[in-house]
Amino acid sequence: MKVLDDSPEACEICLEVIQMFSELLKKTRHTTKIATELYRLVRRRLGVDPYRIDKKEATRWALEMLPKALEIINGLGNSFERFNAAVKFSLIGNAIDLGVSGYAFDLSILNDAFQSIKLDIDNVTEAYELAKKALAILYVCDNAGEIVLDRLLIREFKKMGAKVTVVVRSEPYQNDATMEEAEESGVVNEADEALAAGDCTYLASEVLPEYVLGLFKSADLVVLKGMANYENLENLRRIRRKGYFLLLRAKCNPIAKTLKIDRGGYIAKVV
Repeated sequence: MKVLDDSPEACEICLEVIQMFSELLKKTRHTTKIATELYRLVRRRLGVDPYRIDKKEATRWALEMLPKALEIINGLGNSFERFNAAVKFSLIGNAIDLGVSGYAFDLSILNDAFQSIKLDIDNVTEAYELAKKALAILYVCDNAGEIVLDRLLIREFKKMGAKVTVVVRSEPYQNDATMEEAEESGVVNEADEALAAGDCTYLASEVLPEYVLGLFKSADLVVLKGMANYENLENLRRIRRKGYFLLLRAKCNPIAKTLKIDRGGYIAKVV
């Protein structure tokens, strides 16, 4: 487990995690709800954000990559081509993940990822048509570093005339972006509004602030970044049935299986 050594205190924390995990399994099988509670326990016991240094490194790398990405997008001929490229850069950003068992990534390799990225599910054209008609878009962010590249897609949404509201975590959860990372990344300057909503990776009507819940209902399009937000889709579809644009890399076998793709595949799916 990250930042834990072989000290007696670390062993105690591990035992507490195992005990809580067992208790949670009696109440729910929802993975993001379980993960949220376990992480809260670890963060409370450690008294620090275990991923803070990693998040800063991911943000630094993505900011270095941003000018080249902007150069590529600005050199494209029309609105759809720019939108398609921005989607791909946003997906490349989702490859930055420190919280998936058995998954690793190399930032140096990702520098060339744009030239080789292929989408296993490609609903970009449909999403583009929805975005052209949208007046309000809710953009639910995922990881630090990743949100730097989300700026490119947010920019394209705004060029099409939409007001864009981004949502990040209110407290640290793994390497998910909080308002601190939103400010460091510059995404707060790209969006029309930036909100912090919840210290958890579990999203449902009972945990969302009333104002954010209203945005879910009223937005013309809701962008959901990452696997955890995809795992929350059934909860969120109780708030609104459709109008979601899912952007993620399937970094584990269970997620890949539900999407009927190979592990590692990239998804741009309209629901």
